[in-house]
Amino acid sequence: MKSITCAVACCFAFCSTFGQLPATPDKIYGRYFHDVQMARVYPDSKTFVDCLPKKAPAEIVADYQKLSTNPAVRFSIKLFTEENFTAPANPASGYSNHDKDIVQHIKELWTVLKREPDKYVEGSSLVPLPFPYIVPGGRFREIYYWDSYFTMLGLKESHEITIMENMVKNFAYLIDTVGHIPNGNRSYYLSRSQPPFFALMVELLASVKGDKVYLDFMPELEKEYAYWMEGGDKLKPMQAGKSA
Repeated sequence: MKSITCAVACCFAFCSTFGQLPATPDKIYGRYFHDVQMARVYPDSKTFVDCLPKKAPAEIVADYQKLSTNPAVRFSIKLFTEENFTAPANPASGYSNHDKDIVQHIKELWTVLKREPDKYVEGSSLVPLPFPYIVPGGRFREIYYWDSYFTMLGLKESHEITIMENMVKNFAYLIDTVGHIPNGNRSYYLSRSQPPFFALMVELLASVKGDKVYLDFMPELEKEYAYWMEGGDKLKPMQAGKSA
């Protein structure tokens, strides 16, 4: 019980530090967000929403309004964006799978895909998580809900139990702070989820750490069940409530 108490305490401190969940980029940047995406400053529309601002978002919005509407200024939205944001980059790993069998390849790949606990950045779309986690890789730099269950199956085979438990703790944290597990830990994913796999994750963790795991995560199991079943008694046959 001590471990889950510590986890709850860490999550409480985390929530207190970061306050409310981050707003979506379209709400933060307004017309500038619309103009960036419509101008296709980046060929992938996910790039800008994952960028990190170099200064306070309010300053960026004010500067954009002033410069973009000034006929005396030769304004470039691409240059303005490059000057005010750091584009997301995939961490250089130097990893190579040459001359490795599949088991060794997968085991070593966990270190490449592992991310440490997040730090809050004003204006970032990332919802910070308090424990390390595994990402899919490439342009997917955040954790994803049901994908992570299948990731955890691989982690179990590789005997990576600590990171398995940390991922379950992160999802429990999201249930406690967001009210459900979103599609991923980005502000633009908060309005939707994926097929609920949290109970299967807890079951998988319990298969290696014992039945006490069920008690540790029972509050979050009940909260997620309540979230998905809300309004279910009013649905007619073939109707759906929550959308995944």
